[in-house]
Amino acid sequence: MKKLLTLTTLSLITFSAPAFPSDQKLLEELETLKQRVELLEKKLKEKSENEEKIANEVEELKEKLGSLEIHGGAVVYYQGADVDEIDNQNFSNPSGSGYVADLELSFKPHENGEFYMRLHAGEGTGADKDLAENLFANLNTIADDNPEDNTFNLLEAYYTHELFNGKLSLTVGKTEPLAFIDDNEFANDEAAQFVGKPFVNNPIVDGEDEYAPLIALTFSPAENFEISALIQSNQSTKIKWDGREWVTKEKSVYDDVFDNPFYAVQLKYSAEFNGLPGNYRLYFWDDSADHIKIGQPTDNQAKKPSTDDGWGVGISVDQMVTENLGVFARASWANDDVYEVEQFYSAGISITGLIKSRPNDTLGLGLAAVVPNDKLENDDIEYHFEGYYRLQISENFAVTPDFQFVTNPHGNSDNDNIFAGMVRAEFSF
Repeated sequence: MKKLLTLTTLSLITFSAPAFPSDQKLLEELETLKQRVELLEKKLKEKSENEEKIANEVEELKEKLGSLEIHGGAVVYYQGADVDEIDNQNFSNPSGSGYVADLELSFKPHENGEFYMRLHAGEGTGADKDLAENLFANLNTIADDNPEDNTFNLLEAYYTHELFNGKLSLTVGKTEPLAFIDDNEFANDEAAQFVGKPFVNNPIVDGEDEYAPLIALTFSPAENFEISALIQSNQSTKIKWDGREWVTKEKSVYDDVFDNPFYAVQLKYSAEFNGLPGNYRLYFWDDSADHIKIGQPTDNQAKKPSTDDGWGVGISVDQMVTENLGVFARASWANDDVYEVEQFYSAGISITGLIKSRPNDTLGLGLAAVVPNDKLENDDIEYHFEGYYRLQISENFAVTPDFQFVTNPHGNSDNDNIFAGMVRAEFSF
């Protein structure tokens, strides 16, 4: 107000006072002063507007960061096995301890978009240290994502944007195909459920699974129906002669991203029976990289072996039967020209609150059959049985004893059976 009065006074003096020659210098100084006051007011106004703009931007940033969520967890375990001879190799009770740890971060930079990343660390393989190469489906999926050379590994970093009120979502970034296919409510989490490969994912398609650049679409035309489709960069491409034999050529997953990629699509139907939820999935995959056909000689440079895509179909089902009992099943059939395992089946149950005084504990039991290719020398069915009991000690801590039994390891009925046991402690925040 004072500034306005000053400006008004100066104006009156400037335009009303008689302009005597002796006062000319004074009038010029007053005019200059008036211009400076106007400039100062303009700058103060601009500063005020900028401060308001900055304040709005800060509030907007606070709102976005308000969606920031940080989660994490760790699993510490010991796994031992009892077996004598597999494929003419002697084993002296293979065993070992290990751990895995994950740090997960997610935030929403946009109302309809979310960014997610997962940093992973881990060490140790348990009984798989000696036995994984002698089985069609390994015993310790917990260690599958452990970094080979680095202490930490950024396994996942992707952005998902929803369109059309959430009916369509687009995901772009680095993750694995099994984030979109072959999921299961009762047999899909190696940290809290089963640890053996046949009860975590389909072991055939898991052989093609890797973390790499990916584009995925998920479409929900109806409330209980969902279609997922993806295309992912492939590490393997064409075959080449390495000086001794024909091998699959490998490249970085960040080079030639769409050269012989991995494709997959899944149809998912979710429904309630007697008020109890269930999910029914049918999926197809095609790894378009070269796969050398079973039985093809690879040691003759003059004769390039025949190749084909690695493809197959699978089913994954989970259904609550009562409020405490759920059942699950998987089945898969794959291209028997290229895969050592041509069929796979598994089924099991999950029971919560078996003991009334412990309503959050979970019991899981599963049986699986891994069917080898009949073109192999040994084609007996590899059977897996697994049982676990998860003791929920607190909201963020659980202890789980786990037992596995495998017959006909590596498709050979002459091999000794495998008994494996694990105790794992799970922490989360």
